[in-house]
This record gives sequence, C-alpha cells and structure tokens, in this order.
Amino acid sequence: MVEAQTVGQTRIHQEGNFLTVEGTVSAPVTRVAAWAILTDYTRFPEFVPGIHSNRILQQRNNFKLIEQRGMITSDQFEMPFQGVIQVEEIKRDGVPDSIKILFVSGPLKDVQGEWNIQPGKQLGLTYRMRMDITKTPFPPPMAVLIAEQQVRTWVDAFSREIKRIKQ
Repeated sequence: MVEAQTVGQTRIHQEGNFLTVEGTVSAPVTRVAAWAILTDYTRFPEFVPGIHSNRILQQRNNFKLIEQRGMITSDQFEMPFQGVIQVEEIKRDGVPDSIKILFVSGPLKDVQGEWNIQPGKQLGLTYRMRMDITKTPFPPPMAVLIAEQQVRTWVDAFSREIKRIKQ
C-alpha cells in the first residue's frame, strides 16, 4: 500500500515498512551561507530543539562521526536519546550540494537522513528522513508521527537560523 500526504511543508510517504518524511524550506541565502549553518554541528544545540549536545568524535575527509544527545519529543511523550551519526558532506565541483546522514547507534539506528540544496533565486533546502518503521523503538503509528515531527522540527529550526543569520 502506498500512502502520500502533505502537511504544511512536510511530505510523508509510506510504502510497506519504509517511511520517508521530507521537509522543504526556501530562503534568500547563498549556498555557502546555508552550508555554513548545516555543517556547524557543534552549534546545533543553540538552535535545534531537542538536541542538547553534538560532539564530533572523528573526522576524515568529507566524513564525520558525531555523538548526539538530546530528547525525542512528541505530543504524547518525551524520550532521552544518545546516539552516533555518520555524516558525509558532498560537494560537486567544489560547490556545497548535500549532506548524507546515517544514524549508526541509538534509538534511530539505521535511519537515513539527507539535506539537499537546490539553487535558485530562493535557495531551497530539503531534509529527507527514511526509516524502516519496524526497526524503531516506537509502535508503527507513533513512529510516523515522531518522524514527521522530527523532520518538521529540523526544517523549522534551520529556517529560523538562516533568517536570523541573514538579518
């Protein structure tokens, strides 16, 4: 069964056990400015709700391992989390393009995320999260709500930060 719906700037698509949630924001900033915010990992706790700390454990070339601690929240509960994410920063011809994220440990283990930058008069930023809902610690109906809320939180936080930096 394939379901798709749009909630504000968030799109949810489920096919079998696989859930993809995508959020998009447009902003009048350069790729370089957006990239600087997206890759300032240790500063995320200052502007991303739910992230209490981000610590770079290892970095080599365009790969980083980052320990992340915080709180997963929904309307129904709060759950502290700690996990490690692998980040791959991708530039095409030296130009910032995308950031691939893989949660390698913690409650979101095996969840994949990706930021994509779309050039234009209004720069587009899209965050996409993909997960197998049977591998999360949350019951499937709750996993969908939590994933949608997490993507919305991230997109909103980066949108606010871009606007703040732009002023």
